[in-house]
Amino acid sequence: RLAAHAFAGGTAIARAPAITSSRGGQTLGRLVTPATPSLGIRTFAAVGQKPKVEDGTLEGRYATALFMASSDRLDKVYEDLVGLRDMMQESNEFRLMVETPGIDPDSKTVALEAICSQTKTDQAVVNFLKVLIENKRMHKLAKMIELFEGFYRAEKGLVACEVTSAEPLSSVQQARVKAAMEQRAEAGATLLMEYKTNPALLGGLVVKLGDAILDQSVSTRLERLTTQLMAPVS
Repeated sequence: RLAAHAFAGGTAIARAPAITSSRGGQTLGRLVTPATPSLGIRTFAAVGQKPKVEDGTLEGRYATALFMASSDRLDKVYEDLVGLRDMMQESNEFRLMVETPGIDPDSKTVALEAICSQTKTDQAVVNFLKVLIENKRMHKLAKMIELFEGFYRAEKGLVACEVTSAEPLSSVQQARVKAAMEQRAEAGATLLMEYKTNPALLGGLVVKLGDAILDQSVSTRLERLTTQLMAPVS
C-alpha cells in the first residue's frame, strides 16, 4: 500500500489519457493516469487549528479535516477549491466526471492529478481529492467546498450580505444599505455585498446578513396585512 507515499507527493506512473477539462476557457489538455494508491480517510492528516464554526455532517467532517490540514495556507487552499467549483460550473464534462460514481477511480485520479498539476493546486487539496475518490465521496465535493468556504469566511471575519430589491439600487443606495448593515454586523466584520433584484417584492428590501434575514419588502407587508384582515374578529 502506497498511501503514505502518495500523500507525500510521490511519483506517478503515466498511462493512457481518459478525460479532458478546461478552466477559464483554456483547455487543460489530455490527461495522463498516475498509479492510484488505496487511500482512507484516516490517512488524511488533520493537525492544525479547528474552524471557528462546527458542522457535524459527513460533508462537514471532511471539510473540517481539510481546513485543519491546511490552516497555515488557507488563502491558497480556498482559492484552489473555488477554482475547482468554477470548473464544475463551467464544464459539464468535468462536473460529470467529478459527480458520477460509476467512473473508474483510476481514471478519475488521472484527470484530477493532471488538472491540479497544470493549475498548481496545493498538495493538501490534491490529497483531499484522492481521499474522496477512495472513499467514494466525490459526488459530495460541491457541498464540502461550500462548507469550507463558510469556515474560511468565519476565520477571516467575512460575512455574506445579500440584498434583494424590486429594482436595481443606485450606487448611492447601495452605499447606504452597506453602511446600515455594517452597523448591524459584529465589530471587525467585513461584509461581502451582493445585490439582486426580484420584481415580485414590489418594493422595499430583503437583506440576508449571514444567517439572519431582514424582510422589509412590500410583498411581505401586504401578506401580513392580508393575514390580519382575514383573521376572525373576536
